[in-house]
Amino acid sequence: MNLPDAHTHPAPAASGTGLRFVCGTSPADWEQVALLAERDGNVTPFFGIHPWFLDPAAWRRDMRLLEEFLTRFPKAGVGETGLDKCRRGIPGMKMQKDALRRHLDMAARMNRPVALHCCRAWGSLAEMLREYPRLKAILHGWTGALNPASDLPSEDWLLSIGPREMERADIFTSVPLHRLALESDEHPEVLPDLYRIAAQALRMVECRLAGIVKDNLSRISPP
Repeated sequence: MNLPDAHTHPAPAASGTGLRFVCGTSPADWEQVALLAERDGNVTPFFGIHPWFLDPAAWRRDMRLLEEFLTRFPKAGVGETGLDKCRRGIPGMKMQKDALRRHLDMAARMNRPVALHCCRAWGSLAEMLREYPRLKAILHGWTGALNPASDLPSEDWLLSIGPREMERADIFTSVPLHRLALESDEHPEVLPDLYRIAAQALRMVECRLAGIVKDNLSRISPP
């Protein structure tokens, strides 16, 4: 069975993995992501600057390099980017929001999906996203912190559930099926268990669930 993986990082795929959204987090790993995409037709590459790796002295210059990568890969998405109030020793919210806005502007202008990280900043992220109602996005590491219908209303903003939340049966049923995604987040070995647990919670067979997730990811993929 080909199991789609909505959010992972440059690493070998587990056996049985299908479509993968592979995210870079800084210029240091963008070439690695690019190489995977060139070698594996199942890989959709994403290039972006994660808030953990936001360099105050270099990120504006790095954005020019980001546009070069997106031009080089017309099927690539933007990200991983986002907002993080959890990790110590990284730039504050003002710089994170400035960088995120640059990513969102670029994604909107180039008609690319964006992969988003968020930790304890869901309200701020939702507020920014509402300025881009036509943007396609995947919110990785979904915890159920917001109401999808009222706080994140676009049907093209997918909510991706990963290993950290997979023991919570209620989280799978709280996401509309047409917005559901599942991810390994760099732990490909857990993907089969994630699909098994999600399928049980949703009362469907795993192959049907894999088809739903694949359709959702394909819907937001670059044209």
